[in-house]
Amino acid sequence: MYRSRKSKKSTAGFTLVELLVVIIMAGVLAAIAAPSWLAFMNRQRVNAAQDQAFQALRRAQANAIREKRTWEVSFQEKDDRLQWSTHLASDGAVVAWQDLPEGNADRIKIDPSNSDLKPTGDPCQAGDYCVKFQDRGIVAEDVAGQKITFTTVDDDDGPKRCVYVATILGSLRTDRDEGCQ
Repeated sequence: MYRSRKSKKSTAGFTLVELLVVIIMAGVLAAIAAPSWLAFMNRQRVNAAQDQAFQALRRAQANAIREKRTWEVSFQEKDDRLQWSTHLASDGAVVAWQDLPEGNADRIKIDPSNSDLKPTGDPCQAGDYCVKFQDRGIVAEDVAGQKITFTTVDDDDGPKRCVYVATILGSLRTDRDEGCQ
């Protein structure tokens, strides 16, 4: 009738050893995943820069056709930030620069060794690299086959994305990595 009261050990929770094993496993997994995550983020940033540059070129071309005037799209690196602008080629107005890509302009740069999008006769009104589209949407100068290439600031051997002005008629195309050499 009388039961002996024995102290029971608590079985709830984790031991210190189990907790340390889980923390070490999580650290190993994070160390394995971190380089892949960084490479993924760099590819996404360069893809975004390429897409925005392509859209800027299309916008300048469409504006030239619609307004029947020469429009220019310009690219520059200023204060360690990559920027672009579309503007009239000859009005001398102040150019409104925008970051390329938005929010990550300090992580992407123009690869000068693989970029040749510079007019030979009429220099860029603004920026270091530019394309001018005439009133019918054709390229104002012979920049056919020339390109602008983007890469990451951290790694010159990292992902490369480029936009080509494929023909004098103003057709544009994109390429990546070896196609941007």
